[in-house]
Amino acid sequence: MISRGRPKDNPPELKARVGKDGRLVLPAGITHRLGLVPGTEVPIAAVAGRVEILPNIHSLSRLYIEPTSRCNLACTTCIRNTWKEPLGDLDWAVFERLTGQLGRFEHLESVMFGGFGEPTAHARIVDMIRAVKELGLRVEMVTNGTLFDEALLRALHEARIDTLWVSFDGMAEEVFEEIRRGANFRRVVESLKALKALNARGGHAVEVGLAVVVMRKNVNDLAHLYEIVELTGARKVSVSNVLPYTPEMEKEMVCRLTLALDTFSEAPGKPAVSLPRIDFNPITRDALLSLFWGYANLDMMGNPISTRTGHCRFIKDRATFVRWDGKVAPCMGLLHSHTTTLHSTDRAIEGYVVGDVASGDLFDIWNSEEYRAFREKVNAFDFAPCHLCGGCSLLETNKEDCFGNSFPACGGCLWAHGVIQCP
Repeated sequence: MISRGRPKDNPPELKARVGKDGRLVLPAGITHRLGLVPGTEVPIAAVAGRVEILPNIHSLSRLYIEPTSRCNLACTTCIRNTWKEPLGDLDWAVFERLTGQLGRFEHLESVMFGGFGEPTAHARIVDMIRAVKELGLRVEMVTNGTLFDEALLRALHEARIDTLWVSFDGMAEEVFEEIRRGANFRRVVESLKALKALNARGGHAVEVGLAVVVMRKNVNDLAHLYEIVELTGARKVSVSNVLPYTPEMEKEMVCRLTLALDTFSEAPGKPAVSLPRIDFNPITRDALLSLFWGYANLDMMGNPISTRTGHCRFIKDRATFVRWDGKVAPCMGLLHSHTTTLHSTDRAIEGYVVGDVASGDLFDIWNSEEYRAFREKVNAFDFAPCHLCGGCSLLETNKEDCFGNSFPACGGCLWAHGVIQCP
């Protein structure tokens, strides 16, 4: 018998109530998740007969902590190849100082251990995870998985980490190891199979996610994605384009036409095409490909297939980053100074620091006038579309743009244009 009831993974339906005065009363859990407090003004988006209540961008919900900027691999895709910064580990005293400040954030839900280094290279990463779990927060980590052994896997499991994101830039051994230099494909797979076995014993289960960076060299490997998902027991997969840091890496991008034409983006003023559920097979392939290739406002039964450009996920998700040295940055793209290449032009990205938890308080940093103004500015995203331009000298840095914005000018940020994404 086939059940037609609610899928197990779907959350229970929540209901709001309309009071006698005509005001909509939201459940307390929803107002908390949106970071709403009495007196807060939040934007409301009305789209296609639906109303979306947007979160309060000034309430911190997600904290990224970079335990170290060191890494044991030399991946061809890694932007650390353009660094000129010193490497180091987060000092335990600074970490303890930081965790002691987190109780002031009433809407903080999760901590992600990650950044541009390998978290498991930090000698006390398990202690860090355990300390954050004791605060009642959800804990995630992104890792290359190459330093896993039985003891570390068991320690992570016992520390009750919630989600483990593992970088997996190739579904075949040869491609994987060519991109992720220094990694052993079989060892990573076997480690995740061992974690799957630990989960199967009952009690706490660590959710596994795969973080995949695609380019010309490995994009066809996506055809074998489900095989790796089955092997590893992964529940989530996050796919990103490669972030180009050299002309050679730019040539590896599989989204250059997307950047040039802004495909898969919303196009106000153009007609919308709504598709039903439909077979994808030799009969429909060419027609569907032509729509996906060149049409902006596609949806499936009212659910948009396109995405917004000029939309900073780190601001919308109410996130902030603490680097290994205690410095606070607003997003992944501004975490460290680095170089990218776009339209055959090198772009020197200068990191943007808004404070330091080694000497200051994260609550005060987050609520500072400078940081609040930055969030408002990026939320409005009135920046020049540097990702579409070529030949302009202002493209060479993120210091300013032709709209008159001063540092940091975010118009060329590939995260904000839906090209790069991080777990």
